[in-house]
Amino acid sequence: MMYLSKFLNFISLKSKEPEDINHTHGVFVDIKGKGILIIGKSGIGKSEVALDLIYKGHRLIADDSVSFYKRNQNTLVGKPPSLLKNLMEVRGLGIIDIKKLFGRKSVVPEKKLFLVIELKAFQKEIDCSRLEMTVNSFRLFDINIPKIEIPVTETRHVSLLIETAVKNYISLQKGSNTINNLSEKLNMQLRLDH
Repeated sequence: MMYLSKFLNFISLKSKEPEDINHTHGVFVDIKGKGILIIGKSGIGKSEVALDLIYKGHRLIADDSVSFYKRNQNTLVGKPPSLLKNLMEVRGLGIIDIKKLFGRKSVVPEKKLFLVIELKAFQKEIDCSRLEMTVNSFRLFDINIPKIEIPVTETRHVSLLIETAVKNYISLQKGSNTINNLSEKLNMQLRLDH
């Protein structure tokens, strides 16, 4: 859909769109009621992963180009450009209408941005934490949004990893930290052993 977003950008230059809109390349989906922006290089599989998430019952907000605006000082809301509403481009399938294929519950008009997931090609030389999820940040307008990077290969089940990352991040937000809990248990066991 890259060609569609280039066309859309050309049209938006000619239209009277508000200046406080930021078009971001990625796929915006609703997972567990949270707005999740999936980003990554072209061809890494963002739309295919989003299609799998939709098949599992999550909802599409926007594919390829997401229009973000500030609702207030700390809140960004994303929606599809009007021409691309409900549409998704999947290599080999072309442009498909998600609402027509999966029903009206498979799409949502807009959502607050909660988390960014960046898909990155797996490289052995890149050090990736195996003990805990690393949360970085993604800056849009003047707001920092938490970002999690997921290394992808053809053998990894990426939609499952994204669902798990979202659930784990929500758990962290509620104060639960698996690595801290494990550390406490290990310390307690060490004290008992001595």
